[in-house]
Amino acid sequence: MEIVYPTGHRLGEHLRNAGNGALDFIVLITGAFERVSLGDLKGHLDECVRSLKEGGLLFVQGLPQYLSELGVFLDQRLRFKYWIAVESTLQPRDWGLPSAHAGILLFTKGERFSVRQTRFPHRYCSFCGNPLRDWGGKKHLMHPGGHVISDVWTELPKADNYTQISERALATILAMVGREADVPPGSGLLPSPPHPAEGGNIRGLVGPEEGVARFRQPIMAESAHQLLLPSVSPPDSETSGEMGQLGESLFDVVVRGDAVQVLRKYPDKSVDLVFADPPYNLEKQYARYRDERDERHYIEWCNSWLKEYARILKPTGCLYVLNLPRWTMYHAAFLNQHLHFQNWIVWDALSEPRGKLMPAHYGLLFYTKQPKGFTFNYEEVGRIDARSYCLRGSCIRRRKAAGADEKEPLTDIWWDVHRIKHKRDRDYHPCQLPEELMERIIRLSTNEGDIVLDAMCGTGTTAVTAVKLGRRYVAIDLDETYVRLTREKIREVERFGEVRRKSIYKPVRECTKKELQLELRHLAQRLGRLPTQRDVEQLSQYAPDVFLDLFPTWGKALKAAKLVVHSV
Repeated sequence: MEIVYPTGHRLGEHLRNAGNGALDFIVLITGAFERVSLGDLKGHLDECVRSLKEGGLLFVQGLPQYLSELGVFLDQRLRFKYWIAVESTLQPRDWGLPSAHAGILLFTKGERFSVRQTRFPHRYCSFCGNPLRDWGGKKHLMHPGGHVISDVWTELPKADNYTQISERALATILAMVGREADVPPGSGLLPSPPHPAEGGNIRGLVGPEEGVARFRQPIMAESAHQLLLPSVSPPDSETSGEMGQLGESLFDVVVRGDAVQVLRKYPDKSVDLVFADPPYNLEKQYARYRDERDERHYIEWCNSWLKEYARILKPTGCLYVLNLPRWTMYHAAFLNQHLHFQNWIVWDALSEPRGKLMPAHYGLLFYTKQPKGFTFNYEEVGRIDARSYCLRGSCIRRRKAAGADEKEPLTDIWWDVHRIKHKRDRDYHPCQLPEELMERIIRLSTNEGDIVLDAMCGTGTTAVTAVKLGRRYVAIDLDETYVRLTREKIREVERFGEVRRKSIYKPVRECTKKELQLELRHLAQRLGRLPTQRDVEQLSQYAPDVFLDLFPTWGKALKAAKLVVHSV
């Protein structure tokens, strides 16, 4: 691998002198620039785009409060792939959550996207000894070399990734773009071997050099929050004027209607907390939304209700918006013009494993009407169980009883709230949120009796949680089914104190998926290779049809067997 590390003074020259399509990858460390205008930085980015070859990768490091602006700029020129959140040295703040989130944008040039599958070693609970990641009864599928990295890096040693990029973070990037021999020794990273057909030298640029930890001279500690780009300053605070008054018919209601039209009925400065989890524009099966909106129209639609959200917020109010990182960048770029940035919260909500970099990052923006003095009850929710413990209910009960209850501060990386996994707890909605997530948000940013509004309420998680916590609510949705379901759930909470869930009947099978996968793993150990369906006919106690009835493909059934064969 051939890498150049130009200094800040020579970075522009190196980029301009690079030939068109000459580089395989670029790592741009924006936090290392002492003073740079957004225009100059965009000039560097344009040169990066030109000098990358088709399929080339651009990594852009920076602080979340301005990285979104750069991401929106690049999204018009390259293909967005990931916003990688790197947990870094904790940055205490006077207001908002303590920050540990440094960002690395990853874009590719053209449609082709290829990175090495890279693994972090497995970690285990300090109390029960089980893996920290809950494999949901599939521990037999754990790869002996570790778990595939996601777009939330919490495993690296905590370091300054705000004004620089740490050695371990850079080593992880190089493992993704390079070959096994290029990975620094002792990094703990396990890249996949190169494909035999791949050859040629890999050319890259990492700069400015001052932002690479191993080249950086020891200096006094800097506060990452002093490094806002000049062009991305917060708006002036708007605290004057009388607070709007709500009529009795406008709160503690579930309203069916278009979000923007209903929001326009609410007075200025009348709501304490606004939350939104809009459709993700991924063609998921929402009941009435057209989630395949044209991208430009989708962004314009989001801006229309975000503008109303900013208008109806009280001076002490807070806004939270959850979305996939690509769309979260656009929300942040818009909100920077209307409200005050507090945190880009990373919800580490790993879903099904896909690809060589598993998507786990949901962006949760936290903005306020004024820079400080807003409602913020950090003392109520600011201590969570230490991450050295797993989140299994049985382990939690046993260790609490044993007095093992170490805590750590809540930051802007939320790894301790799981997505809803069980059908029993899920309503008819493709992206239903867990109550634990909404409870944290509501307790953090409201007091009893405050008004919580969700203009795309779906199955009503926000409103239901608000009622349980003694808050008033406004729930809006376009779909009649969701409106009816939300009203029913609120009635149950008001009557019984909770939503009663029905048990889901599961037919009893003669064998489980786990048993079948272990059977194929045993056959692989006997044969020294992956078993075929013919092998199963001859050697297994189960017929091939039993496997094909439970698994969508033969490859899925062989998942545990592949771990044995590939590790030999």
